[in-house]
Amino acid sequence: MAIKQMTAGTILAVLLLCGCGNPFLLEGVETTPSGSAAEETTVPAGSAEQSAAEPETQQPEQPEPEPEPLPLEGKVVCLDPGHGITSESKSEAVSPLSGETKPAYVSGASGEYQTEEELNLAVAKYVKIRLEKRGATVVMTRETHEAAVSNIERAQIANDAEADLCIRIHADGAEGSSAHGISTLIPAGSLLGTPEIAEPSREAAVCIQNALVKATGAQDRGLVERSDLTGFNWSEVPVVLVEMGFLSNPEEDQKLSTEKYRKQVADGIADGAQEWLAAQPE
Repeated sequence: MAIKQMTAGTILAVLLLCGCGNPFLLEGVETTPSGSAAEETTVPAGSAEQSAAEPETQQPEQPEPEPEPLPLEGKVVCLDPGHGITSESKSEAVSPLSGETKPAYVSGASGEYQTEEELNLAVAKYVKIRLEKRGATVVMTRETHEAAVSNIERAQIANDAEADLCIRIHADGAEGSSAHGISTLIPAGSLLGTPEIAEPSREAAVCIQNALVKATGAQDRGLVERSDLTGFNWSEVPVVLVEMGFLSNPEEDQKLSTEKYRKQVADGIADGAQEWLAAQPE
């Protein structure tokens, strides 16, 4: 044991005599006191320190795409469900150009399954939903069964709204039970207070009649010119009157009482109105 200690001491003495300095300093290895400025610090990846030193590059926000405009945006449509329940009675001028008068309130047709005033309003409400979904503003001349709205007043509602189109919604009736099918009435004749509406009304009627026949498969009875309708003669905007079918025909009366067929009629009216309205200049 003493020999080993002597040997170690001898080695240490030799190293000091040779001027080797710190015997614990190994060649090629640099030591730095703990806590000095040169001490290397390892920063874990993803730490707050790394984020502060190297901020992430943020992608610029992409603008959201503009929504597609609705096909009937900016268009105004007046829907006029014909007739109504009222005990009132009066007469009104057939035209602003004539002294001839007609009853202001008349009862509509009726069938085994429904009355016309009820059918007209139900279909008008379906048409309203469809047109509004396509962006149109819809004005109704009545929204209840009990309503005393004269034909002049119905025309004035559309005029005051500056409607792009007024659609009067009716059903037909006949003495016999065989008549059936759909027709669309249009203004004509010398009693029109605003003759300029005749041609655009005809164009709109063609679109609506064709779309109705396509949507329902009903017989096409075509367009019918009328010069004696108060609602036409007082109108200052394009106007048509749809006869959806005959309540005097048992088969058509039954179909028109169903929700499915009423919606098909509404589809046809809305599709035809859209076709014509979308083609009109702003």
